[in-house]
This record gives sequence, structure tokens and C-alpha cells, in this order.
Amino acid sequence: MAVMFNLRQSLSAILLLLLALAACGQPAPAALTDADPAQSPGEDILGKPRGSSPELGAYELQSTTEVTPTSFLPLLFRRWVAAAAPTPTPTATPTAAPTSTVTPTVGPTPTATPGSGYVTYRLGEQLYRIPARQGAVPENVSAALDSLAPGVEDDFLNLSPAGDWLLLSTDRFHPDCAGWTCLALVSADLSAGEVISAGGSLVRSDGFAAVASGGDLVVYVHGDGSHTRDLWAASRSGGAWSAPIELTTDSPYAWNHQPALSADGGTVVFDCADAPYGQEGTAICEVGSDGSGFRVVLTPAEGPGGSAGNALHHPDYAPDGSIVFEADWDGEQIWRLPAGESTPVRISEQFGNDNSPCLLPDGRIVSLWLGRPDGQGDHEIKVMTADASSYFMLLIDQDVLDIGIGCGE
Repeated sequence: MAVMFNLRQSLSAILLLLLALAACGQPAPAALTDADPAQSPGEDILGKPRGSSPELGAYELQSTTEVTPTSFLPLLFRRWVAAAAPTPTPTATPTAAPTSTVTPTVGPTPTATPGSGYVTYRLGEQLYRIPARQGAVPENVSAALDSLAPGVEDDFLNLSPAGDWLLLSTDRFHPDCAGWTCLALVSADLSAGEVISAGGSLVRSDGFAAVASGGDLVVYVHGDGSHTRDLWAASRSGGAWSAPIELTTDSPYAWNHQPALSADGGTVVFDCADAPYGQEGTAICEVGSDGSGFRVVLTPAEGPGGSAGNALHHPDYAPDGSIVFEADWDGEQIWRLPAGESTPVRISEQFGNDNSPCLLPDGRIVSLWLGRPDGQGDHEIKVMTADASSYFMLLIDQDVLDIGIGCGE
């Protein structure tokens, strides 16, 4: 009897010891690891490395194996310990999201802004479309088009104001586009696409191009005109594309590029300069989509403290008829020229190094912001209200190629 009593005492002591050890040695939660694959290396037009995969927030739980104080015990003892041990308090697992909300030291409060619309952009060698709402996940348009028409080179992607058509420069859809990309139209649901052949020739653009709602008008950049680079327009009627017409014949500038169409397709606003790609002296010009009514909208010397050494970039139309653009009068910021006026107004002083805006149909402004607090200086996508009273980050920690982003319904 004494032997049995001592044995029970020993077992009880061992069990109590094991319970204490189990209470102090709960397993850690599984580790969060970024599951994004790396993109192919490359540089943007500023010569800095481009970002990695745009599948932002694509996290997965990685399983872990941990040795606990009860790992060495027979299964029966481990079950006794598990049944008697206190229940651990669950640890919240961080939920990865494709956007991040940040607050400047002074300025508008980041909030989720309701609204519709899409944004298109290029990241690495791939083209993407993403809904303009907080928490949205990007869609790889290049990958989706591989099932429709395989290709290896996609230069840029824009969309019509109504969002019903996508315009891209690509080597898809026609064998003669291999090695020298052509303009192509793709339906919004990515179910059909075709190259644009106008006047008996495939249409090719030397830079960012625009498409009108309905898909029957495209405006693009090319040489062989009155200047080093001109804007050209091709229109479609009855399924056939007309011969392109030069829009910028009356421009006093050698370089005319970066077009954006009004919602009704009647006018085009664009960069105009004597040097390429937004260098000093770049102004904003406008012309009708039929080539009539050319005018210089605003020069860099006409801004506050401006001079010919400043530059204006990437203009686009707002729903109220004003023109929103980037200017470097006081660092790179987003400005607005109200309709019918000649004095530009800075939209917000709080966003420095803010580039390349485009306008959503509800008036929100999308731009590439390099100045996010805690950011790495990448071209990240920001969406803000028309008055900059609130904003959110649509894409972070990715370096979007600064060749033009598209906005549409």
C-alpha cells in the first residue's frame, strides 16, 4: 500500500510539474511572411530600380514547428497536460491589406473615400488595373491578356473616361507588332482586343496615348509631322479607322505629348515644350480633337514665382472643366487651373514630390506620391478628394513607372 501511495504521489508531482511547464511554454503563433514573388529587375525612366511584385498585401501563414516542454512525453501524458492546462488567449493575426493609411504631420486626415472608377499603371514589365477604392487588389492585365493573345512587350495602359475601353501599346494581336509595339484596343472585360490600323497602316505611338469613351477615337504621339513630336488622332466609323490627322500643326513647340481627352472627347490637353519629356520650360497646351482651336493654356512663367526654368506636367481634365496638373513652382505638387481663369491654385501644400495626376469621373485626383511618411521614395499611388481634405494610399511599397497613369469609370 505504501508503495502504491508513493507511486501516486510521484505521478501527481510529475503531473503538476508538467502543468506548470505547459503554462509557461505556449507555442508562438505562425509567422507572417510576404509571399510576393520578385519582379524582373529593371529601372524606371529616372534610372532608379523598379519595384517588385504588385500583388500588394498577398500574405500567407507559414507553418512553424516548435518544441514545447511537453514534446518529449508519451501521447497519453501530453493529452492529460493539454486537458488540464489553461486555455491561451488568442493572438490577433495581422490582416494584410493592399493599401495603407498614413497621416502627415500636418494636413488632411487619410480616410477611405467612397467612389467608383479604376486606375491603370505599369509596374515592372506588367500592366495593371485596380479599382480606386481602399483595400482594392490589383489585376494583372498583361497576364490576363496572355490567354487572349500572348505577348512579351506591353509599354503602357490607359482607359477611356467611361472605362469601357482599354488602350495599350503592345506586341500582341498582330505579328508585325513584334519588336515594334502597336496601339491596340481591348474591351473592359478583357474578352476581345485588336490592333488599330488606320489609313492602311498599323498605328504606333511614341509615348502615352489616350482613348475616348466609346472607343472610336484615339490620340497618340508620333513624328513625321510639323514638329519633332506631334499629336495625331484616328477615328473609327462603321468599324473602319480613318487616316490619322495631325492635331498640333499650330503648336509653337517642338515636342507635343502626354495627351488627355475630355470626357466628351472634344478636346485634348497635353504637355508642350521645346525639349522632351517634361524638361524646363514645359507648358500646358490644348487643342480640339479635330485639330482646331489650338491654344497655350499655361506656361511655367505664369505661375507664382515662376520662370522659364520651371515645368508643368501631365495635365488632365476635372469633371468641372478645370485642368489639374503637376508643377514645380514650389517643389513638385499638384495644381488646378479653374475653367475660364488664368491663375493656377495649389490643391494642397501638404503633399511634396507629388507627380503625374489623373482625374476620376467623381473628381478625385490620383497621383504618384514619392513623399509618403515612412515610404522609400517610390512612385506610390495616392487617391485624394478634389480639395485634398482626405486621401488614402491605393498602392504602397511599389515603384510605379512614371510614364502616365490612367483614370476612368
